[in-house]
Amino acid sequence: MNSVWSMTELAEAMEMNPVKGGLLGAGAGPHHVVGQNCELAPNIGWQNGFENVKNESRYAKIDKETSSVHVDKSPSLDCALMINFFGSSGNPGPVIKITAQKRTGSERSFAECIRKCLRQAYGDEQAVSLGGIFLVKKGKAKYHIMPDFPAEKDLPFNNRKDVDSWLTFHDFDAPMLCLSVLHSADPGGRMGLRIEHTHCYAADGKNAGGHYHYDLDYTEDDIKYEAYFNTAKMIYRLDRPN
Repeated sequence: MNSVWSMTELAEAMEMNPVKGGLLGAGAGPHHVVGQNCELAPNIGWQNGFENVKNESRYAKIDKETSSVHVDKSPSLDCALMINFFGSSGNPGPVIKITAQKRTGSERSFAECIRKCLRQAYGDEQAVSLGGIFLVKKGKAKYHIMPDFPAEKDLPFNNRKDVDSWLTFHDFDAPMLCLSVLHSADPGGRMGLRIEHTHCYAADGKNAGGHYHYDLDYTEDDIKYEAYFNTAKMIYRLDRPN
């Protein structure tokens, strides 16, 4: 609850150039501003200083009165609890473009497919990290959204089943824009990396968004993705989970 960060201060801690750059990724939203716990799809860019920021981040929350999904632009440059970023200089250059459709394998997560391919190619002794965006162009996928913080009497969560019972799960139709950070491996577990993290929101402005899980079996013949990634030159671990 006390872990709140400024995204521009995190960019400075990542030694990013204040002249131009951007951050994207997945994390928890500014609950102290929104008024409740929420998911965040961070997407910011700046030019001529960290004070000149364009904030295209989206948050997704569960309305406390109606239990409906609400997605909106984030009113703050803050994030909370935990977050994973990919930082870019914002300059044009080569990227990794991936297109895929009609799933045939057992792995239902597009992001995990990419990550596992990297791990197979490069092994467990080095980390190859990617960040970027992908569009769910067709089909339907599963997402979760954290509701507001649980009451103290309902804590602590003792296992994954308790966490899943607290989360809300949703199936959303394409088009969904997804911001993703992934690592092929965390050698020796030394950095305690969140190995893959992807948050999304509806590309057409509908109230749909949250943490991406996988596409649904009954749309496997229809599912279609288009992705643009780049490689990370360095990994920064700015805080450890507790």
